[in-house]
Amino acid sequence: MSFEDAKMREVLKYKNLLTETNYNQLLEKIKTHEVSKIYFTNKLDAVVSETTHDDTFVAKSDPFTNMIDLYSITPIQPVITDTLADLSTKNNVQTYFLQTIQPTVTESALSTVYSLFNGYVFPFLFLSFIISLIRSFVVSQSGGMGGMPSPFNVNRNMESYKVDMKNSNISLASFAGSPEIFEECTEIVSYLKNKTAYNDAGASIPRGILLEGPPGTGKTLLAKAIASEVEANFISISASEFVEMFVGLGASKIRNLFKTARENKPCIIFIDEIDAVGRQRGSNALMSNDEREQTLNQLLSEMDGFVSNDDILVMAATNRKDILDAALLRPGRFDRILTVSLPDFESRKAIFKVHSQNKTLDNNVDTDIISEFTQGFSGAQIKNLLNEAAINAVRRKDIVIQQIDIMNALDKILVGIVKRNDTRTDETRLRVAVHETGHALLAWVFSEYFELKKVTIQSTYNGAGGYTIFNERKNVSEGGLYTKDLLWKRMVIGMGGKAAENLFYGENYVSVGATQDLKQTNQLAKQMVGKYGMGKKLEVFYNEDAGMNFYSDKTKENLDTESLELVNNAYEEAKKILNESKPQMMRMVQQLLNQTTLYGSRGNPRFPLAPSPPFGEF
Repeated sequence: MSFEDAKMREVLKYKNLLTETNYNQLLEKIKTHEVSKIYFTNKLDAVVSETTHDDTFVAKSDPFTNMIDLYSITPIQPVITDTLADLSTKNNVQTYFLQTIQPTVTESALSTVYSLFNGYVFPFLFLSFIISLIRSFVVSQSGGMGGMPSPFNVNRNMESYKVDMKNSNISLASFAGSPEIFEECTEIVSYLKNKTAYNDAGASIPRGILLEGPPGTGKTLLAKAIASEVEANFISISASEFVEMFVGLGASKIRNLFKTARENKPCIIFIDEIDAVGRQRGSNALMSNDEREQTLNQLLSEMDGFVSNDDILVMAATNRKDILDAALLRPGRFDRILTVSLPDFESRKAIFKVHSQNKTLDNNVDTDIISEFTQGFSGAQIKNLLNEAAINAVRRKDIVIQQIDIMNALDKILVGIVKRNDTRTDETRLRVAVHETGHALLAWVFSEYFELKKVTIQSTYNGAGGYTIFNERKNVSEGGLYTKDLLWKRMVIGMGGKAAENLFYGENYVSVGATQDLKQTNQLAKQMVGKYGMGKKLEVFYNEDAGMNFYSDKTKENLDTESLELVNNAYEEAKKILNESKPQMMRMVQQLLNQTTLYGSRGNPRFPLAPSPPFGEF
């Protein structure tokens, strides 16, 4: 590199400080010999001119001042380079063209890699991003499944929620579950409608309400009903929509959600299955998810942060409250936690009436019997039961739903589709009858706790050769306090099928039909010892499900030993009772072979209140 090149490159480091001279001024200075040298940059997009000077000026000036005073810069177009160079030569102005610096080997390699990325990789990534964005936008606009919800569609979705809410006619009267939950929700509506009165009394309106309970109990229905009652906008979203691969996207969605709510006050935000993002932070270091935790942090901030949430109520639903982060459950975020449990007997009757309003029921349909049979059903399951019953009525070419339609629908839900044509041999039907009689007879013997509903040897497509239906009596199920004696007798009933086969065929000829019975009975035994403190040595022991790793091998051995002992004793007790009731057992076996199905005292769909002849003889 020449001396002039080196000097000018040093000058160009400070080109922003140089005086700018326009092209016409530069031409005039060249003609009047006010410049002694000009330097064309290597890209030919500018010219640096050096003012004519004597050596005394240069010697007395400091380098920085020298640079500012001696040089000026003029932007040019490359096409005028030859014209300007010819004019400079004609007027004896020295002309220089700055050389291009040759890069080092390392710089050349880096330049090659950058060119590769810039020419191929970056355009490909940018094109992929554009295609993904367009696809997400199209999917969200069409309402299809999958894809990231488009931010351009938020306001449109908001308007659709308003329209749906106005036309849905949803109210709290649509909820027929627990009256206590109904009262709580009515009070919430009162808060939102009469907030002035509560503010005057010094009461704060709840900011968040968490609905906890099993699936199908009406949590979403309650949220919609509250929004409809207070005439508020309603935004419903699943928490799984906030779960993203890249850090920050979920948090951004949370911000957009609350921004939309604030722009549409009064507004109720309903987040379904909130445990998808609300799981306890740091609970599993090996499976940590920074994106999920950032999303949760943003949700916590939006619910109770620096931004006002007046006229905004956040409602959420979950059936896993135990795994939610403590910060999410504190007052100020979720002020109220409502447990929406499975409906009790009276609630099931009310739900049955609500879902049968658009159906025609026969006068003989007994809602008490249906409520007893549907113990443990949610509101959604009861609705599905009535729908299946209506389908059964249509199959009979009728629109009036009979009791038999409901009972057949119940069988389908509980045990699967029943086979109409029984192609089994007489020996197989006999074995099934013996097995089911063992269960049914023991359920009848323990009538102080259980009520036998139905026993049949009809096979199903689920693989069951027959089944027995019984449930706890109302005073037991409504009380909810199960004793060791009750659970023990339930285990005895569970081992009844295997015990009956043992007595009838002998120990070496017991079939595998009791596999499911063994599974359920052993699980119940482990719960009795491990959770309920119903063991002998482990009378005060409690096991938090998968927490057995915290206990010694001796404790684990005792748990296994005592659980197995309970099952063995239940099996021996079942054999003892059935052996003492052999005449009744053989009579029931014969009746099952003849009639296929026998009903308990309140289980007969044709004569629902009549006593059942088979059991009356015991």
